[in-house]
Amino acid sequence: MTVLDGRPVVVEDPDAGEGPLRSVAIAMAVLDCFGEEPELGATKVAQRLGVAKSTACRMLAALASGGLLERSNAGRYRLGLRLFEMGQLAVDRLMLREVALPVLGELRDVLRETAQLAVPVGADVLYVERLENSDVGIMFHTELYRRGPGHSSSAGKAMAAVNPAMARAILDRGFVRRTPFTIVDPGRYRQVLRQVQVDGFAVSREEHTIGMSSIAAPVVVTRGDRRVAVAAISVVGRTASILGTRKMAVVQNVRRAAAAVSAELDRSTP
Repeated sequence: MTVLDGRPVVVEDPDAGEGPLRSVAIAMAVLDCFGEEPELGATKVAQRLGVAKSTACRMLAALASGGLLERSNAGRYRLGLRLFEMGQLAVDRLMLREVALPVLGELRDVLRETAQLAVPVGADVLYVERLENSDVGIMFHTELYRRGPGHSSSAGKAMAAVNPAMARAILDRGFVRRTPFTIVDPGRYRQVLRQVQVDGFAVSREEHTIGMSSIAAPVVVTRGDRRVAVAAISVVGRTASILGTRKMAVVQNVRRAAAAVSAELDRSTP
């Protein structure tokens, strides 16, 4: 028996008997392990699930061959792009997008800036919705702007401050300096997350792209006895427009939008 997400899970070794359903069950249990750590090797997976290492090796290799996992140079495994793509498709169909879309539209119209909805994907942020403000002539159509590193975006900071798994993934992966303003010191990053917890919003001042800044607030839901960020709403635009004289107006509207989506998700969750 093993415990995942606080739930006891019994995993039978498929070597112990015939049956494809046992293989499916253990494959699902293997994937669940990566919700706690970004990278794992066969030995650790075998220990967590209470199966033979040879079984864990076969399952990891099979999941990697299907793109659900990918193998690092160190021989360990991490979640694969195919799983991310499937997760994005699921998110698009979930209540989150349905609830957030009208809120994003109102946010864009009030501030006349581009409004975004992002979800955590390991150490990255995935933008599942973006309503652009065409007035400023800044368009985000390339794949480069659909998914990005969590450490240099306001949405990533907003989520990581209330999502320990994302914060851990970002710190474990390390920091890449994208501009002279990108925070790359782990101690400083932890300090920023603590401040986000106090303020209820996060700022990225030209940390990803020179001349562009953003403000984000987390979408938080109740899971058991704790609150965790499952998404973030952000507004992005030219630095002078986002962080200039109307910064507090942007902050207030972004926080209000995220709170509205959070409240609706909590009301709709059984």
